[in-house]
Amino acid sequence: MKNLNLFPDSRLPVLAELGIFLFPLAPGWGAIFVGIQLIRSTKHFYKQILQERVAWLLGGISLWLFFVTAISPYPLDSFLGMANFLPFFLFFLTFSYLLDRVDRLERMAWLFVVPSSVVALLGLADIWLGWKTPDFIWSLFGWALTGVGNPAGRVASTFMYANICAAYLLMCFLLGLGLWLKDFRWQKFTQSKLFLYLTFTLVIDFVALILTNSRNVWAIAFLGILIYAIYIGWWWICAFAGGFFAAVLGASFGQPPWRDGLRRVIPFYFWGRLSDQMFAGDRPVADLRSTQWQFLGDMIQRRPITGFGLRSFTPAYETAMETWLGHPHNLYLMLTSEMGIPAAGLLIGLIGWVLAQGVFTWQSLTEKPEKLIMFSYLMAFGGYTLFNLLDVTVLDLRLNTFAWLLLAGIWGLGKQVNQPRNESQGHSHPEQT
Repeated sequence: MKNLNLFPDSRLPVLAELGIFLFPLAPGWGAIFVGIQLIRSTKHFYKQILQERVAWLLGGISLWLFFVTAISPYPLDSFLGMANFLPFFLFFLTFSYLLDRVDRLERMAWLFVVPSSVVALLGLADIWLGWKTPDFIWSLFGWALTGVGNPAGRVASTFMYANICAAYLLMCFLLGLGLWLKDFRWQKFTQSKLFLYLTFTLVIDFVALILTNSRNVWAIAFLGILIYAIYIGWWWICAFAGGFFAAVLGASFGQPPWRDGLRRVIPFYFWGRLSDQMFAGDRPVADLRSTQWQFLGDMIQRRPITGFGLRSFTPAYETAMETWLGHPHNLYLMLTSEMGIPAAGLLIGLIGWVLAQGVFTWQSLTEKPEKLIMFSYLMAFGGYTLFNLLDVTVLDLRLNTFAWLLLAGIWGLGKQVNQPRNESQGHSHPEQT
């Protein structure tokens, strides 16, 4: 494969690039551009898509969701919930044909990472400088800065809640680390200005990520840094990170007198949040994750095969607990309670299989820079899947789009490397002008 530089022939269709780049800051415009590109590319690639077994499996899951909706106690909620899945199945299948080369994956990673610095800076200005946006910003872009964050004191930036912003910054940070290490290790700063901007972006993203105050994302980001350090062989980072992590755990959950000594060194912001003492006694039982997961377990036991339909948790939980919650803080339990065990198992297993194919693809690449780009995609999507063990991001349009884009890149390159398609099937992209 050619050297990994941002040459014009590595470009994606212009509408796709505009949509991906604008999505974090102008989600409405981003959705329009990406949606138009989806229609155009589907018309071009539909014959190839119909030949894929993955497409037929996703089609079967889609039909099952219609059946589940028909028998759901909450049919309207379930029908609306299909918008979080059905279009993205097609999105995944279609964009895998656009993301079939390492240089295109690298370019898309840049399209992810570059605007994240603006998101991070807006989030920091929100909580540090008290920035508030005028009403027309909400009308034009669909987001607003409150001057205090959401919840207060936590970076949310252009997203509706701090945890959603944390998941976005996590994906960009893990992708950005791969881009940074590729240039640092193997291109020797040949793109110095771009490299400096990337370094600034990673620093500002990391600061904002910490200030989202999401314990979930802290742990995954730490794990990501550790895995990258092991991958590159920077053992001193492993030692430093391991020592800091052990100190924070000791300050959070250790026993005196060691705990008290560590608490004088480690900021309360970390050990207070990790041990939950920062918000001790401030949470109703219905807001606890354990309560939500137990409720999901009861739902699964009552309808193990069909589930209750998409988006059924919120009305069911509100009826039982007299508390409104938008989601139950575990994507996999939520899907199982909504789709039933067989369908949820098939969907989760299919995504796991695509990731496994991505690992095989990574192993079969021969050039180290190319392997690192693929590795960064596996890291970013892996971090996303771990995040959803304690949260749910599929309900956010931007995060859902970005996650399926990552998966489409993993699958698209895998098909190209492991099962090369004939030239007659068409690698040309007539939309690309």
